[in-house]
Amino acid sequence: MAFVWLAYAGGSSHVVQPPFERSDVSGTLILLPGIHNTLFHLNGFVEMVRLGLPNFVVDRRKWGLPFLGIRNLRAAADNRAFARTVAADIAVLRRTQPNAPIYLMGYSGGGGVASLVLEELPDDVALDRLLLIAPAISADFEIDMHAAEHVREFVVNFASRKDLQVGLGTRLFGTIDRKNEYSAGYDGFDVRSEKLGQWHWRETDRRFGHLGNHISYLGRRWQREFLLPAIDPRVTLNALERLWQERRAEVRDE
Repeated sequence: MAFVWLAYAGGSSHVVQPPFERSDVSGTLILLPGIHNTLFHLNGFVEMVRLGLPNFVVDRRKWGLPFLGIRNLRAAADNRAFARTVAADIAVLRRTQPNAPIYLMGYSGGGGVASLVLEELPDDVALDRLLLIAPAISADFEIDMHAAEHVREFVVNFASRKDLQVGLGTRLFGTIDRKNEYSAGYDGFDVRSEKLGQWHWRETDRRFGHLGNHISYLGRRWQREFLLPAIDPRVTLNALERLWQERRAEVRDE
C-alpha cells in the first residue's frame, strides 16, 4: 500500500508523493551527523525514514563533541576509535541478524567517519549499503577496495563543487583522514567501481531545493527525490541512477 510523506516548511505541512512504497522489511539504519554533532537537523529525515521503513531501527550516533566542529574534524585518534566501535556493533548485528539489511549513512564529517568504519570491519563482515552525503573524506580514499570487501550491495556518494565546506574547508582544515585537499564530497571519489554510484550536483537540482551548498542536503524536497530512494530495500544501484536521471529530465522538459 502506498503512503504519503508530510513535508514541513515554515511550520506548515503539505502532502507530497512518496519516493517509494512503504516497505515491511526489517533492518538497521545507522546515521552519523556532521562535524558539529547535532542531531536535531536530521529529525525531518528520520521521520520520513520511519514512515517508509517502519520496521527499521534508526540509530543516530554522535561521534564527537557538540558544536566543536574543527576539533572533531581533526580528532583523528578519537574518530578512528569511534569507527572501531561502530564496526564492532555492526559485526554483532550481522552475526545475530545475518539476513537483515544494515545501512550506514554519514553527512559531512559523519560521512568521513562512516568511510573509516569500512576499514575497521572484520574480514567476514559486510554492510548492505553505505550512503555518503558530502563526505569530508579524501577523494583518493580506497572506497572501491573497501566496498568490494565490506559492502554487499552498493555505496552512494553525493558531491557538489559548490560546497565550500568540503571544498575550501577541507583544503584549509583537512579531511577526516587528515589530508588537506578537496574532499570526495566536493569532487567525488576518483575511482570507478560497479558498487559505487556518484551523484554530482547540477543546475537542474535547484528546482528540487538544492543550491549546491552544504546545507541544501538537509532540504526535504531534495531528500525525498534523490536521497530517500537510496534506502528503499527494493532499489538496485542501476535503478537508483535511472531515477536520478528521470528526475532531472522532468525538470528539463518543463
